[in-house]
Amino acid sequence: MQEHAMVTDALNSINNGIKSLSDMITQTENQELRQTLQQMRNQSETCQYELFTIAKSKNYYQPARQVSQQEMADLKSTVNSIISQ
Repeated sequence: MQEHAMVTDALNSINNGIKSLSDMITQTENQELRQTLQQMRNQSETCQYELFTIAKSKNYYQPARQVSQQEMADLKSTVNSIISQ
């Protein structure tokens, strides 16, 4: 397997793991387990970002375009209005 494919596969696996951990966190009542899962998710996010940085530097991955300040403000406003409902 080529390096590009291995990095892409690893990123996809980590991303899926992060999603699974997030789902488990939202469904966990036990505070100690919840904190453990949150730590695991945080560690996974750190690992994912490091691998993303490597992939980007080798041109294996092209991130989405940067959003403008206005787009960010609009998104925050939309999310806040959904949360407050």
